[in-house]
Amino acid sequence: MLRYIDGKTLKNMIITSSYYLLNNKGDVDKLNVFPVPDGDTGSNMAYTLQYAAKEIEKSADTIKEVLDGLSKGTLMGAKGNSGVILSQIFRGFSRYLKNVKKITPCDFAEGLKIGADTAYKAVMKPVEGTILTVCRESAEEAVKICKQVESFEEFLEKIIKAAEKSLENTPNLLPVLKEAGVVDSGGMGFVYILKGMLEGLKGNKIEIVESFEGIETKQRLLEDLRFLYCTELLIKAKKIFAEPILKERFSKYGDSLVVVSDEDILKIHVHTNKPGLVLEEGLKIGELVKVKIDNMKIQHESLISHENEPTKKYGILVVANGEGVKKLFSDLGCDVIINGGQTMNPSTSDILEGIRKINAENILVFPNNKNIIMSCEQAKALTDKRVEIIPTNNFNEAISAIINIDSQKSLEENITKIKEVLNSVKTIEVTYSIRDTQINGFEIKKGDILGFINEELMAVGSDCNQVAKELISKALDNDSSLVTIYYGEQVSQQKAEELKNSLSIDADVEVYFGGQPLYYYVISIE
Repeated sequence: MLRYIDGKTLKNMIITSSYYLLNNKGDVDKLNVFPVPDGDTGSNMAYTLQYAAKEIEKSADTIKEVLDGLSKGTLMGAKGNSGVILSQIFRGFSRYLKNVKKITPCDFAEGLKIGADTAYKAVMKPVEGTILTVCRESAEEAVKICKQVESFEEFLEKIIKAAEKSLENTPNLLPVLKEAGVVDSGGMGFVYILKGMLEGLKGNKIEIVESFEGIETKQRLLEDLRFLYCTELLIKAKKIFAEPILKERFSKYGDSLVVVSDEDILKIHVHTNKPGLVLEEGLKIGELVKVKIDNMKIQHESLISHENEPTKKYGILVVANGEGVKKLFSDLGCDVIINGGQTMNPSTSDILEGIRKINAENILVFPNNKNIIMSCEQAKALTDKRVEIIPTNNFNEAISAIINIDSQKSLEENITKIKEVLNSVKTIEVTYSIRDTQINGFEIKKGDILGFINEELMAVGSDCNQVAKELISKALDNDSSLVTIYYGEQVSQQKAEELKNSLSIDADVEVYFGGQPLYYYVISIE
């Protein structure tokens, strides 16, 4: 009967939990409010935790090493909003617990509470009825019962019951969930994580049904060879230093500087040609706990040639999916195009690597999906480059914005112009239903064609062209002058041209191959 957990047990609990969530991610993905085929909450949370599990597998069996791996892994592997929120939960959880010798139920409870608090603070506008609520209410129950339980197993079982009760109540807190007849997907993912931890605590083995290919936690080489050595220091500081001061002290030795401070423990990452000087600077701050220096001589040829280019004023990173869409962004001169979008959100690490590739004074990042914005913001916080996240919800918005960027104008002037452009763009999306449900007064059957204007369900039908035509008519106003139709991989050029020819409107109409999956059409009206 376990009354506390050590590092080895914690390690097994987290790794087993990652497998458990991975095997059940499909159930979580299906819990979209809208019955469209792009649910990815489960996949994003599973990838985030799998990334951390890979970090933890390499760690020693101490509580501190395991929790460092958990915090770092979920931070860099975070995909989508659910993954970023999960990373913040584990960040707070790890920060509180990493210095304890053994974890008691009350330690775990307090860690979970701090994890919930950290996640709430990380979200600009926290919404109840989501994973935030399920985590918070689970933590509150954990704090209440932690002194009453006889074993850690009993403790986790009671937390899981509290989490399940909280999850069942999410539709009462979030009307859109009740209307759709589903519970919150992120909350369900969190319940699976707790259940997986219990399985790991019991020593039960979880066979992986499916896995993510190619998860690689070792940082890939993405910079130039101006700086040959990747240098990392873990420092026990003599006093608490503000991060801006630390960045100023170490930035003179190289680039790709990342400074992470946790009270008196500092982690410094920098690419430099003089690692000895970096170590000397670290010694001025305190005791070197860990030092890691890697030679980065091997590098992709395209990145080497990139260094020879002069620094330009603006660089652009976009997230895109669909061969036609990617070609459009390439033709617009975008520096980095990261593969991603609905159902395949890039991780914080992916975005950070893309930012590091760009040699520009100002880097504009276009997520093109509301579920990727938080990962982009998290990546921005990990770089010392000047990065602006443009909160685009779809690729058509980014195309309209990029066309209006003027390299001769200041960043502030361009941001103002981009905001004006985005406010003038209406986005139509046409896809299909994957289940029966009722939303916005529509009775929806599996296989129906669904039409959205600015993410609001506005039409249901049986033919994608007819639904698109209806939506265009609804979205047009007296100020509309251009309709741009991007047809997806399931639509032929002939059918897209038929849609164009069926329109009798007082606006220019253009048709482009987007090749986007899942969505028959994405249509931009300006």
